[in-house]
Amino acid sequence: MTADTLTAAAMAAQVRSGARRATDLVREALQRAEAAAPLNACSALLAQGALAQAAALERRRDQGRPLPPLAGVPFVVKNLLDVRGHATLAGAAPRAQEPAATRHADAVEALAAAGAVPVALASMDEYACGATGENVIGGPVRNPLDPARITGGSSAGTAALVAAGVVPFGLGSDTNGSIRAPAAFCGIWGLRPTTGRLSLAGCVPYAQSLDTVGPMAGSAGDLALAYAAMLGIDVAPAGQASGVATLRVGVLGRGFSDFAEPAVQAAVRRMASAFGAVRTIDLPDADAARDAASVISAYEVGRNHQAMDFSARHGGYSAFVRQRILAGLAMPREWYDTARLYQSAWRQRLLALFDDVDLLLAPSTPYAATPIGAETVEGASRLYRPRADAGHMTRPLSLAGLPVVAAPCAGEGLPVGVQVVAPPWQESLVLAAARFLEAEGLCRRAVARSM
Repeated sequence: MTADTLTAAAMAAQVRSGARRATDLVREALQRAEAAAPLNACSALLAQGALAQAAALERRRDQGRPLPPLAGVPFVVKNLLDVRGHATLAGAAPRAQEPAATRHADAVEALAAAGAVPVALASMDEYACGATGENVIGGPVRNPLDPARITGGSSAGTAALVAAGVVPFGLGSDTNGSIRAPAAFCGIWGLRPTTGRLSLAGCVPYAQSLDTVGPMAGSAGDLALAYAAMLGIDVAPAGQASGVATLRVGVLGRGFSDFAEPAVQAAVRRMASAFGAVRTIDLPDADAARDAASVISAYEVGRNHQAMDFSARHGGYSAFVRQRILAGLAMPREWYDTARLYQSAWRQRLLALFDDVDLLLAPSTPYAATPIGAETVEGASRLYRPRADAGHMTRPLSLAGLPVVAAPCAGEGLPVGVQVVAPPWQESLVLAAARFLEAEGLCRRAVARSM
């Protein structure tokens, strides 16, 4: 199996024209998912429901009725979001005993309404409490580019399955980097929308003040198509937006890029060179934003699990996650309130940057994918801790709630990722920039090895 499958746009066009049947596309995706079993990226295949949905689309076409824009396109769902008829594991095996979901999560329902077909539930870090994709209970999700390396987390399985070419896009969630870090490590595209843009109904919460859902895809065009479908917008694939090359860009320097490896810094500079005016913006106090995001996350995840009856069910948690929940429950309310006040001030500070620039650029992660099980990794000038440092670049932007595309920079060796950041509610701008960067050849997906 290789990552050379058709784009979502091409698949949907084939189904609409009658060149391919939806059931064939779905069946082939299921076969690719089975072949990808060594990656440990699927928690369940949805063969029966997927084939039934595809058959219903075929009947609709045979009857001469118009098809929705993503008719027959297979996709995968991070197993944090409800899929009707299946238990939502959230990366925790004991939840298999929970009742099956009675309806799709809103994000899943929106894609299904657009004709896309969920074919698998994707593995993830336990309760989204992880940045590497190394689930203590279920085992690590392996990177298709090098199965000895991490995918990143917590949207690990979605990233791996898209990178392996099983599907053209999938659903992830992002609190402090859970779409952006896996996208960077696996060499694919990811979108964290503005906080609050998309419904979280049917998604197991982590920290609701920071949680988002969003698409991950093999191309910038498919990323935009999936996002449009999630909004309920029926749009044709958009071409390259005019004027993108003249946008003013700010590269986040001190507080961001200075923590990254030289190869990552070089990728940011190459990307910036494609735009008109470029300036460097230093935010040396970004660590305060990281701390605030960590406090908010810890406090809210503790209370969310308390509401899920943590006191009676804590024996089903791994020791790592149990300790994280207990730490959040022990956190004083005063700390949380202070962090929320800082969040508001930080957001206003970043918004002010857009008076002088149109987009911000920063690394997605400080380094490329690290070996599975590595507690520390030696960099060019510092020692990194993968479990703690994978979200170093993403947490401050999460705190501000800004829309971000994680763009893959593939070349020699493992890919790295760059965040392209826009003002709130300007997903169309950041997606146009993504298509421009892909067309210019500066950003492209990495190609996974054959399996």
